[in-house]
Order: sequence, then structure tokens, then C-alpha cells
Amino acid sequence: MSTRQKIGLRKAPSATRKRGRKRRKLLLKAAYDLLCVRPVEDVSFRDIADKAGVPEGSAYYFFANRFDVFSTLAKELSDQFIEAHRRKVPPSRRKSWQALAEHLIDVGVQIYAENPPARQLLIGGKTPPEVKQADRINDRAVGNVMYEVFAEHFELPDTDEMRNAFYYFIEITDLIFTLSVIEHGEITPALLAEAKRAGTGYLGTYLE
Repeated sequence: MSTRQKIGLRKAPSATRKRGRKRRKLLLKAAYDLLCVRPVEDVSFRDIADKAGVPEGSAYYFFANRFDVFSTLAKELSDQFIEAHRRKVPPSRRKSWQALAEHLIDVGVQIYAENPPARQLLIGGKTPPEVKQADRINDRAVGNVMYEVFAEHFELPDTDEMRNAFYYFIEITDLIFTLSVIEHGEITPALLAEAKRAGTGYLGTYLE
């Protein structure tokens, strides 16, 4: 076997992996685009594969089913929340813990407002149970980041109980956001105010 043939054999797996990563990204992008214009219950695995231009049989190599696609996409969307929460907090929003808590809520609401798939998968009334369950793990990661942001500005105990409080803070506010999306198709100013009242009220039992 020639040196060129040997080199070619070594490069082949790398090329295959690169093609696989590209197809996986195409499938996730297709799911995202479809959720921008369709309700989640109307998006099938075949729809995703067709939109991505990937044969359905090949698509199963990357994802087990549509719920697997949605759960992976939900994780990527949650990463956007983490990135946004880690940005520098404006001085006016760190004068008190209540102002900081409301700032973190506002950051999340802006992402929801600009991101229909995030609304559908993370706070939608018809989110598949499989995706909801997977997203609880994502919420814990976001909650840990919120704890770290608070700890930069206020003295907090580093305990599981305190970190869990921020996870529950997310669940409380998201529940009200879900009710708003179910009833109005968006997060309304009135229900945003209710979410802030409920979330800060809960955190206050730990921080006051």
C-alpha cells in the first residue's frame, strides 16, 4: 500500500465525522426553523429530516426521535440563557437583591420574546413531557449561574439549599410564563409582574 493510500485511509474517518457534525447541525437548525412557524405538536421527525435535506433513515443515526431533537435543541437554547445571565449587570440593577432578581427575569423574558422555539420548548403549554423532563437538568444549570451572579454582588452561603433556591426560583417564574403563553401566546406585562412578585417573594424567604 502506498503512503498516499495510507494517508487517505487516515483522513477518511475525519471527513466522515465532519460530515456527521454538519448533518447534526442541519437537523437542529431545521427543527428550530420549523418551530418558528409551526406548533411543536405539528412537527414530525420526517418534517425535520426533510427540512434539513437529510434522508430520514440517516437522521436516525443522530437522533432517536423528534423528542431527542427537541431536547437537544432545548439544551442549546438554555445555553443562551446562561450566556446572557453571565453578561455584566448594569449598576442600577445590582443596588439590591430584588433589583438583581428582576434583572435576571427580564434577561430571560427578552430571550423568550425574540425566540419562538424557546417559548414552545421551555415554557409552552404543549411541550412534550420528554422534553420537559430533560429541561429540568438545564434549569439546574441556569440556576447555578444565577447563584454565581448573585454571589458576585451579595454574600450568600454556598450550600445545596441556597443553590436549589435559584432552581426553584426559575421553576416558579417559568410556571407563570407558561400560563401566560397558554392564555395569551406571549408573556404579557401583567403576568411578567406576577412572575417577578412570585419569584422575588420566594427568594426573599432565603435572602431577607
